[in-house]
Amino acid sequence: MDIQSSVTPEAGKDYPRNWNEFLDRFASEEACLAYLEGLRWPQGFVCPSCGVVQPAYRSSRLRLMCRSCGHQSTVTAGTIFDKTRTPVRVWLAAAWYLTKQKQGVSALGLQRVLGLGSYQTAWTMLHRFRRAMVRPDRDRLKGQVEVDETYLAITDREEPLSPVGRKNKTTKVLVVLVKGNLIFPIVVIQISPPG
Repeated sequence: MDIQSSVTPEAGKDYPRNWNEFLDRFASEEACLAYLEGLRWPQGFVCPSCGVVQPAYRSSRLRLMCRSCGHQSTVTAGTIFDKTRTPVRVWLAAAWYLTKQKQGVSALGLQRVLGLGSYQTAWTMLHRFRRAMVRPDRDRLKGQVEVDETYLAITDREEPLSPVGRKNKTTKVLVVLVKGNLIFPIVVIQISPPG
């Protein structure tokens, strides 16, 4: 079976915007592998051993063999999907779900949403995603930084109203926009005190 994609996907742009688009785009494991091949080798298979660019011999559905040197590889080799029994379709569904949640994803939540058999599988997937998203040599943010939205948890840790901590008597929150050296108050939010 040939799983070569006729259209080369474009990283960062060619990804489903909603769940229905995801199901249409990644309807089978073969469609997922074709997507990954298009991202990894947009000009065709490149042997990781000898560097030759030519169509590979498919010794199985996943395994590709270089016609020049005989090196065997897979599209998932050296990626976060490598050496796992979890189907690539489940990995891509997890990636889609993870990027669509504003407040993060727990391993238990991921296990429930994807119907995974074990918590350990979900935890391992999230761990691999999180390690892939962080560059160890990254620089701190510089220059103009824009924040889309944020969540405020207003608690009084010094004198909580109860042992678990509740919202304190803060009644107003000021939202501010800083542009260059100018500060613009945008809105004052009135918060009702508890009780």
